[in-house]
Amino acid sequence: MLKKSKNFKTIGLILRKETNLKAEYQKIKEIFAKYNAQILLEKNSAKSIGEKSDFSIHKLCEQSSMLISLGGDGTLLWTARESFAYQLPILGVRAGNLGFLISLGLDELEEFAPKLYSKDYEIDERKIFDVTLKKETKRTKGVAFNEVVFSRAKISSMARIEAYANGEYFNSYFGDGVILSTPSGSTAYNLSCGGPIILPRTQAMILTPICPHALTQRPLVFDGYEITLKSKDNTVVIIDGQEIYDMNEYDEVSVKYAKQSVKLIRKTEQSHFKILKEKLSWGQQ
Repeated sequence: MLKKSKNFKTIGLILRKETNLKAEYQKIKEIFAKYNAQILLEKNSAKSIGEKSDFSIHKLCEQSSMLISLGGDGTLLWTARESFAYQLPILGVRAGNLGFLISLGLDELEEFAPKLYSKDYEIDERKIFDVTLKKETKRTKGVAFNEVVFSRAKISSMARIEAYANGEYFNSYFGDGVILSTPSGSTAYNLSCGGPIILPRTQAMILTPICPHALTQRPLVFDGYEITLKSKDNTVVIIDGQEIYDMNEYDEVSVKYAKQSVKLIRKTEQSHFKILKEKLSWGQQ
């Protein structure tokens, strides 16, 4: 469990790409100036609003005690993955209406900011995948917050994907592909393909077929396994919708849980059930 801190005096800020959020950036600076906190802007974020910064995401992490991701779920996913090695707490602030991962709007930030300095918040630890693409001695490593998708590369073809759990072959999937999802990602692509919703703190991974050729192929929930997927067809691996790998260059991809988690800052009164009720309109007549 990450120890709560009052020392949020240097805060790294990442803005949603290809969007001018200059007014929102100025608002965040004004809010945290009241606590003598310095806002450091990631260089690509700075460029998008006409500011200057030399801070790559990695330099930003080295200098910061926490990060703020301003945008949607995609911005938070990128921030979490790029900063994962530094184990910094991340506060997601919404600049839009959609998304399951962020529940704090910019209009709520001024009210929430003093709670950061009085330790009136929670650290929500989210499990993340350690992904390894292999070919003989070649290894390409990555991390996935939401999901790893093993998909056919061409719409005109069907993929056969062989699946192994801790090295034991258990199934072949025929169709558009499969999704390996974390509990955090269960409300993303997994949900749209008919996979189950898993509460974020559940120690599970979900394998969901994408448009399978056989109706007997159903979603499967694992606990603590390393899942390996192979295919000799024309397939690709997509990590969190942000990185794409051509499997013609690899023999297999292995996915297991990383030893560490992503640390998300959230309001103490926030619950995952409230988010599900809001986003999925549960309980409404």
